[in-house]
Amino acid sequence: MKQVPWYLHVLVWYYKQPALGYGFLFVIALCWGLLPHTGEVVVLAALLTPWLACLLIFLNFPFISGIIQRLRLTPQKRRNHALEHGTIHCFFHKHGQKKKVSGRAKTDGFRIAGIHSTKEIREAFSEFLSLDKQEKWNMAISNRCGSILVIAQGIGIISLLTALVFFSFWQPSPPTVALTLGTQLLLFLGCRHPLGRLLQKHRLLSLDFEDAKILDIKQVDRIPLIENGPVYFVRTHVQ
Repeated sequence: MKQVPWYLHVLVWYYKQPALGYGFLFVIALCWGLLPHTGEVVVLAALLTPWLACLLIFLNFPFISGIIQRLRLTPQKRRNHALEHGTIHCFFHKHGQKKKVSGRAKTDGFRIAGIHSTKEIREAFSEFLSLDKQEKWNMAISNRCGSILVIAQGIGIISLLTALVFFSFWQPSPPTVALTLGTQLLLFLGCRHPLGRLLQKHRLLSLDFEDAKILDIKQVDRIPLIENGPVYFVRTHVQ
């Protein structure tokens, strides 16, 4: 397998640290809000802003674009997303959460990485389908879902970028800066999981099916830096 460049390792590590990107932008917004908008500061900001803007867009584009992509999932993907979550949760319920398992929903099924046996995948899938609807929702809605990270991070980044624009056109007092950013921080920390779970139920997952079955399971190549092997694609039929 071709060696992955070092900078991709750094980027993937950065994207897996939800507090890091938010904290970086939070410090920038705080400094800009508290600095007096005198002639020297304005000139320095004019020189640095284009470069800083490019850096912030590059670092946070996956989070912002991820909101749009995830809120536009097709009904087929939403159903397979629920099946993927339920299968992983039932696997954890039986085997514990020591293993690092991840998944990714597709239109015709889902990828699942980290489970070493197709038999275990089938057993977890069958266990999920045997539950009643409320139990299925309890299994399918998960704080471990990558969508929570992307959506929470995206919303947090958009709110901080809005604050930066606001501070650029109006010089607020230090208490106003503290109140604005403090409120955003509390909302980011306190609402990301409840908001993520709410969005999962109403926009990302669907249990709108009467039956589902596995057509076949095939081992596929893993996505470097993101998935742990082995990786299987579970092709489903949902009706």
